[in-house]
Order: sequence, then C-alpha cells, then structure tokens
Amino acid sequence: MISLKDKTVLVTGGAQGIGKGLARACLQEGANVFITNLDKEIARKTIKELSNLGNIVAINCDATNETAVDEMLDQVWDAAGTIDVVFCNAGAGSMQPILETSLADVRTQFAINYDACIYLTTSYVNRMLKSQQMGHIMFTGSEHSLALPQGSESLAMSIYAGTKHALLAFAEWLRNELEDTAISVSMLLPGPVKTERLANTFELLDQDPNDKELRKRFSVEAEEALRSRFISPELCANIALKGLKANLFFIPVQSHIKEDILKRHEEIINAFSILDLD
Repeated sequence: MISLKDKTVLVTGGAQGIGKGLARACLQEGANVFITNLDKEIARKTIKELSNLGNIVAINCDATNETAVDEMLDQVWDAAGTIDVVFCNAGAGSMQPILETSLADVRTQFAINYDACIYLTTSYVNRMLKSQQMGHIMFTGSEHSLALPQGSESLAMSIYAGTKHALLAFAEWLRNELEDTAISVSMLLPGPVKTERLANTFELLDQDPNDKELRKRFSVEAEEALRSRFISPELCANIALKGLKANLFFIPVQSHIKEDILKRHEEIINAFSILDLD
C-alpha cells in the first residue's frame, strides 16, 4: 500500500493514545477516518481537535460485544463502503502480580485485548472475502508480545503480556490463512508510548517521587526505563504507517526491543545445545 489518500480507515480505540496518533497520521495522509471509543466525551474532544485535518467520524462501540462490533462495521460500510485498513487498536493494561490476580481479572483482560480482536477480525475479513476487495488489518501488540522487557520486570504486567503474546500468535496464523487472499495482516509492536495515562503518571511522580501508592507499581528502575524509552503516539503512528507501506508483518517501534528479542533467542538456542539437539 503506497498511499492512504482517499482510503477509508477504521481505528478502534482511536480517541486516545496510540489510536489517536494513528487517526491523526491517517488524516494527514488524506484518509477518511472512523474511530471507536466507549467514552463519548473523550471522542467528542478528539473529533473537535482532529476535524481540521480531514474527514473523521466517531462511533461509540464496546469492542468486547460481538453484536456491537458487527453493528459498528455496518455503520461504517453504509457511510463509506469498503474499509481499506483496519487498525485493531482498542486495548487496556493491568498491573497486578500473577498470584494476586483473580480469574475474573484475567478474563476481563483477555476479553478486551484478545477476544475483541477476534470479533473485529471475523466480521471484517468475512465481509472483505465476500466482496473480493483488497484490505489490511493491523493489530496493536506490544513489546510484551515478544519478550519480557528488561528494566520493566517490576511492573507486574504478566496477564497483559499474556494477552499480547496470544494476539501475536493469532495474527501469525491469520496471516497464514489469508496468504492466498487480497487481505494482508501486520502486527504493531510498540514499547512505552507516552499516552495520556502514562503522561499523567509521570506528572504525579514529578510532583512526589516518593508517592507510596505509585511506587508500589512503578519502581525507580522501571520509571527510569520507561522515561528513557517512551515515544509520542504521533511517532509511533508514523512508524506504523511506514511499516504498512513497506508490507511488513512485524512492525517494531523502538530499538531497545531488539535486545530483548535477542536475549530470549539466545536462551532458547542455548537450551537446544544443552539438550544435544543441535
């Protein structure tokens, strides 16, 4: 895909964070953009902020409700026709140690970060196959899809990481199953991005570096790692579009992720040697 000009784009979770960055970047390229968000007021503010860049419409949709997802796609199809690119971006993070996480919390995380992607994918891909149109779906994964990020071990993001690992496996299998179709797949793999939530956390830590409640979740080491690595949602989105245009499946966003991948790779290769499986 060379250009997004006059293309129809859907960004789930598009009113904040990475999603808002993707919406902005697509508008700047001349795309017609639809975003989804659960919070109508936040969506309204985003539309007001970005509407001067081009055509953008917000649809209220619960990504974890399969029927609601189908109805949302019906709305987009009725208004604009075929969706050329879907950014399956809506998601949420949770920071709890494994042994302190309830099964209900685990199921909630997977419902938002994994099940919702299946609902959107199934509805979108079946429509595209039926119409025999060319399309693309990009999933927002994470550096946690690939490895445990060094320096972030104290953040207790095991369940979140599990959802993003699962999403990577799903995307790889989807790419394989769609190999002989006109629908392509990619996986965005960002490290820390300075979303509104992370920016607010940093502001609170700037005001009180010894805040006990925050320090339960953010050790000094983890804070330093995040601050040294985070990028803006806009830069993340620009890299995402660069990867899309290059027809990449894996789209890493920061250079430090490579070190984490190599560390995991070396440990696995070493295991083969120890077990005489070379």
